[in-house]
Amino acid sequence: MCEDFAAREQKLGKPTGPQDLAARGKRLVAIYEGTILRPLLALDAPAGVAPQAAALRVVARQLAARNTTLNGQAGRIAAQLGASSCTS
Repeated sequence: MCEDFAAREQKLGKPTGPQDLAARGKRLVAIYEGTILRPLLALDAPAGVAPQAAALRVVARQLAARNTTLNGQAGRIAAQLGASSCTS
């Protein structure tokens, strides 16, 4: 999962400006959800690693929630700076 995420992230390339940066962030979230979060949540872990798998699911959900919070904060700051394309 991590290798898949890293490969897809590399394909996005470097952002070329504020609008590209905002779009890249949204694409990264979609890539994370598709390559890490959804597969991890669907994983039926063997009994020997079930506690670790459960803990990893909790962390993955926390990362997704934290990212949403940070994106909202960044959007509000960008709006204050007049960068309306970053606020959605």
